Amino acid sequence: MLTPSPPKCEMVVARASAKPAAPPAERVGILFRIVELFVRLIAWAFTRTFYRVRVVGLEHLPKTGPALVVCNHVSWVDGFILVFHLKRRIRFLVFSGWFTKPPMSWVLRLGRCIPIHKSDGPREIVKSLRYASECLERGEIVGVFPEGGITRSGFLLPFQRGYEQILKRCPAPIIPVCLEGLWGSIFSHRGGKLFWKWPSKLTRSVTVNVGEPLPPETKPWELRQVVAKLLADAFILRNPRRRPVHRQFVLRACKRPFRTCLIDPNPNGKRLNFAMTLAGGICLARELRPLLGGTPMTGLLLPTTLAAALANIAVALLGKTAVNLNYTASREAMLSAIQQCQIKQVITARAFRERFKFDLGPDVQIIDLEDIAPRVGKISKLLTYLGVVCLPGWFVEHVWLRLGKHQIDDIATVIFSSGTTGDPKGVMLSHANIAGNIDSMLHAIDPLPRDRLLGVLPFFHSFGYTVALWLPLTVGASAVYYPDPRQAKEIGEFCRQFRCNLFVTTPTFLRFILRRCTKEDFATLRVLMTGAEKLPRSLADEFAAKFGFAPLEGYGCTELSPVVAANAPDVKIADDYIQVGQKPGTIGRALTGVAVRIVDPNSWEPLPLGQEGLLIAYGPNVMVGYLNRPEATREAIHDGWYATGDIARMDEEGFLTITDRISRFSKIAGEMVPHQRVEDELHRILDTNERVCAVCGVPDDRKGERLVVLHTPLNGRSIPELHERLTESGLPNLWLPGVRCFFEIPELPVLGSGKLDLAKVNKLAREKAVQTDD
Repeated sequence: MLTPSPPKCEMVVARASAKPAAPPAERVGILFRIVELFVRLIAWAFTRTFYRVRVVGLEHLPKTGPALVVCNHVSWVDGFILVFHLKRRIRFLVFSGWFTKPPMSWVLRLGRCIPIHKSDGPREIVKSLRYASECLERGEIVGVFPEGGITRSGFLLPFQRGYEQILKRCPAPIIPVCLEGLWGSIFSHRGGKLFWKWPSKLTRSVTVNVGEPLPPETKPWELRQVVAKLLADAFILRNPRRRPVHRQFVLRACKRPFRTCLIDPNPNGKRLNFAMTLAGGICLARELRPLLGGTPMTGLLLPTTLAAALANIAVALLGKTAVNLNYTASREAMLSAIQQCQIKQVITARAFRERFKFDLGPDVQIIDLEDIAPRVGKISKLLTYLGVVCLPGWFVEHVWLRLGKHQIDDIATVIFSSGTTGDPKGVMLSHANIAGNIDSMLHAIDPLPRDRLLGVLPFFHSFGYTVALWLPLTVGASAVYYPDPRQAKEIGEFCRQFRCNLFVTTPTFLRFILRRCTKEDFATLRVLMTGAEKLPRSLADEFAAKFGFAPLEGYGCTELSPVVAANAPDVKIADDYIQVGQKPGTIGRALTGVAVRIVDPNSWEPLPLGQEGLLIAYGPNVMVGYLNRPEATREAIHDGWYATGDIARMDEEGFLTITDRISRFSKIAGEMVPHQRVEDELHRILDTNERVCAVCGVPDDRKGERLVVLHTPLNGRSIPELHERLTESGLPNLWLPGVRCFFEIPELPVLGSGKLDLAKVNKLAREKAVQTDD
């Protein structure tokens, strides 16, 4: 007997009971995960297509358990890069405003980000931080950008204390991370607003550097220093991908051959575009090759002119090391440099050589540019120019000029230190040093192809060689060269005539400008930076009052290629929020890619924030070493850190203040007395921004040393009056020079860079002190 079939509705119920339908919430969860995987796939493909990401130190990220990832904030895609390359899901704290803007809000919710912003109010901020702590308690990884926002200047901003509140409720290891290579992308603020610019390159090389775990009680300023060191390491890791500066210039010239490059401002001076500049360098190198032979180093004795730039380019194209000789130094110092470098040929100009009567000795071959120029025929010039214009850059670089054998670690130049305290030493700087410092300067002053630099510093000065010569050539900007930085009136006229917007000089030369130039002369300037010596606050204030903007003080030294730190223009983001880039009286923050620390001069142990100590620096800009002086190199560099010899302190925002040099202390009755501090007080009493006093120490039988003051005429001020005011200033008695220790001299000895010549000052002080004792 057949059993009757159940009704259709009963069959449906039976089947449903055999395989229950998924609840609506579970279906939503499945759909959510599918969408999340789809979004992650698109983002992964995007980052893999346009960014070549290298992850270093991934083993420092724990595979399980909680951790707080702390990273610098350079661009809008920082979080995406980290999420897709650090292997573990990271829950980032993100600006809450993005959660109200689809489709970004969908992406952030898919990424389970935590909204937070300072305008949300204290209760909402505490709620967000508490939720982040709960995530850590569940064993998740939370990510924060402690700078509080994307950098607008490229500098590493101060770290805020918000992450400490997260770790209070759930102590977890801090994983410091740095992102390098995103500054300049369309997602960063370099060159304009987000997205509203063309990408400088189709693909970018990005480094994610993961540091060793830190304890949860690490302070913000300590954490910032660790991230800065990771950034410096990432800059060093980029060296194999960098080109020597002259090879980068070749590519730039072939890409934009008709853009203005070098300008001679004199009445009959030339204006060369990039193609003409490169063609001139190639023609000059062709003529110099048989004259220079196989010697690895070539001397150049030329002022800051268009011809000097072409000569340096030609020497670089030949693969030789350029040694720009200091023509303001003594003959003995110049001959010492020639002998140390074993220079056999010196490129110069007859007019310049005969004017100053240089005597380089019988063993040096003089090559005058006036004799080289007529040898280059018009047909050769034309063919070379057409080759630069018509041929692709890679062909010119590798096939025509055969520059592929010129490596980034080759020595680009030997620059002799200014010798402020003794015999000058030859500082060997590689192409990696120069290129690395230029990359750091891109963050500091943001030079663009449309910019024009006014260059007056000599090329034997490291600032002149790196910033005035190679920086504009490698970024595609133009430069106006003038050989005498003391001719302030002409400099002002040229700045106005050629509409220059970048200018680097020294406080000594800035004083000439203050006296002889008008406000209109520098109306087009965007950045005026000073270096080589301390910028007196009074001079900066007086300059700002006259010209309407303040000069930005920077800091560097030859051994660091040379720039270490700089002030930068403030960036206004909103009516109530400014990213501070400058602080008067300081040398600014360390450049991106350069790490600095304040340590005990004897033990090299890091010192607490705000305490004075020895300033040391680390990064790709640290010199290769001193020429033929391995012992001196070992004394100066420890584990990659270079001892600057300057005494400094750092504040919570990362700004550095130089207070003195180690060599400018006197040990009087067992106490260290800083010369610079006494000098500053004397200039304050005299109410002048001119350098009229120099303090140094001389031997003393009773106290070990005593202070001596050399000064120029004081315009009617008496020494007893000056000494009485100094006594009332509040300085300790041991710091006060005696009335009989003031000596008037016609002028203070200075070097060609404008720095005080401490060697001569000390010699004069000893001579004067001996005469007084007698």
